[in-house]
Amino acid sequence: MESFSERKSDDTEASIANDIDDKALIVDGASAGHKTKWTTVEFVATADLRAEEATDKPADGAYAWMVIFACFISLMLSIGINDAYGVYQQHYQLTEFPEATTAVISWIGTVQFLIMSVGGVLSGFLCEHFDTRVLNAVGAVIMGIAFIGGSFCTSVGQLMVTQGLLYGLGASFPFVAGTSIPSQWFTRRQGLATGIALSGSGVGGMWMTSATSALIDSLGRPWAMRVTGIVSMIAVLAVSPWMRVRLVPHRGERIIDWTLVKDLRFCLFMVAMVFAIAAYFGPFYQMPSYSVVVLHKSESWGSNMDTLMNGLSVVGRLAVGMLADITGPLNLLVANTALAAFGLLVFWVPFDTVGTLITVTLVFGFAIGGIVSVIPVVAAHVFGLARLPSIMGLLFISYFVGGLLGVPPMSALLDGVGHRTDYTSSIWYMAMLPVCSLLFLLAMRFTISRKLRVKV
Repeated sequence: MESFSERKSDDTEASIANDIDDKALIVDGASAGHKTKWTTVEFVATADLRAEEATDKPADGAYAWMVIFACFISLMLSIGINDAYGVYQQHYQLTEFPEATTAVISWIGTVQFLIMSVGGVLSGFLCEHFDTRVLNAVGAVIMGIAFIGGSFCTSVGQLMVTQGLLYGLGASFPFVAGTSIPSQWFTRRQGLATGIALSGSGVGGMWMTSATSALIDSLGRPWAMRVTGIVSMIAVLAVSPWMRVRLVPHRGERIIDWTLVKDLRFCLFMVAMVFAIAAYFGPFYQMPSYSVVVLHKSESWGSNMDTLMNGLSVVGRLAVGMLADITGPLNLLVANTALAAFGLLVFWVPFDTVGTLITVTLVFGFAIGGIVSVIPVVAAHVFGLARLPSIMGLLFISYFVGGLLGVPPMSALLDGVGHRTDYTSSIWYMAMLPVCSLLFLLAMRFTISRKLRVKV
């Protein structure tokens, strides 16, 4: 992607350069004759100017909303199952494998997400050159096989291969398609449409957490995994016919646009996402066991905290999706990251009470939901729609590194420093991750424009 040049409009009309180099345009909101204190930054990417239509279906129409529904279901099952891993973590840690360390058990969920991220890099490029509907269906079959196979496993190592590695590989296809496709199908209400699609992961995490806990209690862990595998495979297969891209890069475009890594803004964005994703899974994985060990609550109560957090993440996804079209997606990403840091630092670090834990659940759940929903909107807004699948693929490198810097160090601190009962060091580490993400996002934001009241 070529460099961006920044130009200011006059008071009556934004001047747009005639060349096709990528550029950022600062458009005065008052130029259309209406008064506003906000200025808009518009980006025009070379890849978008050369993009080719992959279908004759129009943007913003009824078919576009069917695509959003398909993305919603695909993410509800693929990411929702990953978000519900905290229930399995609690079961493995307290019941099935009590002799194994927390760090070792956490690697099952960590491997699941890491492989999803590594597979996402490849999936992003495949989605630009092959039929995403077929790729989504293949992913659904692999997801189902992984959980059905995992139901027969009797050791942590075997579960790392099935529930971790194999499931992560299969889920990478609906993960990439579901996060990158929605923005392509809307020119208006892009943030809202993407927020609705990505709220599927929060909805999935919410009901999958409760359902998994209930299935384990009533049928046992093996049958809980079989039911989950069958349901996820059938549901994702059913919506795969609507999982299609609207734009594809021009045939002359490079398979991997390595010039992106020369763009300072993209580099800052990638580093910020490392810390954001590292922060994402900590509360989901550790809050259930924290509720039992520190607050002396039941296992089902701990699982309900994950359910509540997923529920608030749905609210965050939808709210941020609506606001992103008004105030700018990057601005909201900065605000939600600050809110996530605030929730952990102010309510969880200094307190260990039921009331403050519920407050953390509400605040962090809302904030983290907004963060994950607006990431693809920022990528589409700043770096272009046509190459969004491969752009998201490159961002999954950040997700991979973030997965390594997140739960494994937290679990190691809990084992080594906290002796599996004192969560203080783990929570401190967890709280500093969104702070680091915030610093890099602010650097990216002010690299684009140093004005505060700019919609970007």
